[in-house]
Amino acid sequence: MTANVRLGNQYPTQSVIIPFTESRSEEAIGFYEKTGLESYEWQREMLKGVMAVDDDGLWVHQKFGYSLPRRNGKTEIVYMLELWALEQGLSILHTAHRISTSHSSFEKLKKYLEDSGYVEGEDFNSIKAKGQERLELYHSGGVIQFRTRTSSGGLGEGFDFLVIDEAQEYTTEQEAALKYTVTDSKNPMMVMTGTPPTPVSSGTVFTHFREKTLFGQSKYAGWAEWSVDAEKDINDVEAWYNSNPSMGYHLNER
Repeated sequence: MTANVRLGNQYPTQSVIIPFTESRSEEAIGFYEKTGLESYEWQREMLKGVMAVDDDGLWVHQKFGYSLPRRNGKTEIVYMLELWALEQGLSILHTAHRISTSHSSFEKLKKYLEDSGYVEGEDFNSIKAKGQERLELYHSGGVIQFRTRTSSGGLGEGFDFLVIDEAQEYTTEQEAALKYTVTDSKNPMMVMTGTPPTPVSSGTVFTHFREKTLFGQSKYAGWAEWSVDAEKDINDVEAWYNSNPSMGYHLNER
């Protein structure tokens, strides 16, 4: 990144981060950058909060949500977390609203394992059937499953991490089916990531979580968002930079 390239706002326009002194984020970024990719400043800064730990090594935030406009690379933060979790031998459930999104995340994470030097069949195993995708890293025993959300999916299964992608579509019925999937973990975490809801978004959980966390009504919870404080002209370039942290990286004014 050249010095004269203008970057988007690298810090959330609104956030709630519980104070912390230690984070596992550098480890996660290290695994991610083994793929040959570089993380962005805003991704690194936000991951510090997501992966903050207390003196006992437990997650400071058992629940963390974040919202960005489309095309900013929000799911890359999830992939950083998932690569780290696989290396630690943990179990992850990655959910999405659409089967195409869930399968795309499976393909992306599989590619990242291969780009890190792992060989399918020797170092990791994959199940590619749509709706039942799964990756297992042999040396650690870490496993990630990819699912689309239903009102019953996840019942009876236990995981260390629960990822809610396309969280703007996360419904109360789906939450009822999934919220206990991490309760048996010694150190559980749920991460919700999505875009600002539209009038046709079916979910309400993401919006309610945002409101409760911003008003200090959610325990062990964190939140971050890039948003505008009022309706802006679509051609307002300053608003683009303020609410799109990846401007100057892979996004530009055109």
